[in-house]
Amino acid sequence: MLEIVLSIYTPIVIGVLLGAGLSPGERELYFFSRVVLYVFLPALLFTSTYSRVFQATDLRPFALTALSALSVVLTFLLTRSLKEEAEVVLTSMYANAGYLPVGIAQSLWGTEGVASVGFYIFGNNSVSNVLAPTLSSRISSPYSLARRILSFPPITAVMLGLVLGAVRVTLPSLVIQLLKPFSDAAATIALVQLGVEFGVKPALDPEGLKSYAYRLAVVVPLTLLFVKTGILEGVDRGVAVLESVMPSAASCVPISRELGLDAKRVARIVVTSTLVSTVAVLPLLLVFVRL
Repeated sequence: MLEIVLSIYTPIVIGVLLGAGLSPGERELYFFSRVVLYVFLPALLFTSTYSRVFQATDLRPFALTALSALSVVLTFLLTRSLKEEAEVVLTSMYANAGYLPVGIAQSLWGTEGVASVGFYIFGNNSVSNVLAPTLSSRISSPYSLARRILSFPPITAVMLGLVLGAVRVTLPSLVIQLLKPFSDAAATIALVQLGVEFGVKPALDPEGLKSYAYRLAVVVPLTLLFVKTGILEGVDRGVAVLESVMPSAASCVPISRELGLDAKRVARIVVTSTLVSTVAVLPLLLVFVRL
């Protein structure tokens, strides 16, 4: 557990030191976010989506995809109905479904647990990235919204991976090898960027508690419903319970900057929810709940 937490906080701390020490301007921050959003995140989303869909031998793991997708939609609808600001809506619905839980899942259940996390990521990330552009004030019409969604790099990557995986297109090994360094580094780079944004103006944000509370209020009961009805069993059940207490995703930062939201505020919210999840809630879950 300590090793996993350190792997999360080390790149964040490095980013904070860089942000505080170098004091990057808006142009530098914008460029960094574009590199993350247009290069590293699409590589991760494409390879994970393609591999999960291509390797799927039955439909049972897709229950995790359905759970995570429904969690995003319901959290989005709840926060929008309460007229929360876009930064709170984004960080409530878009959870850290991969960076943090994948290490825990691997230590608890091995490669089967990692694969289950992949199916959860698929629903969480694809639906979050479809809904995210609706939060942008830069969109003025349904046509511009549709165009924005379809041209949004994370969505393009997910759609391409889904189509190629579903029709069983076998990609040349060279393509996978070329994408792998970017995919493997995506989580770390996103966490460094989160730290940089936070380090420019470091402060915790009470909105992080609100954002995390909204997610728990929706996802925990929904997960219990899937578990109690027998939809999820075994390793998939354990992964779903683990995912239900995850904080906001570091990916919210580059996405918020791309959509014209307050990226520094989003960074403060993400850091706050990450602290609450990893320091308070997650240890209690691992100690008292049978996964």
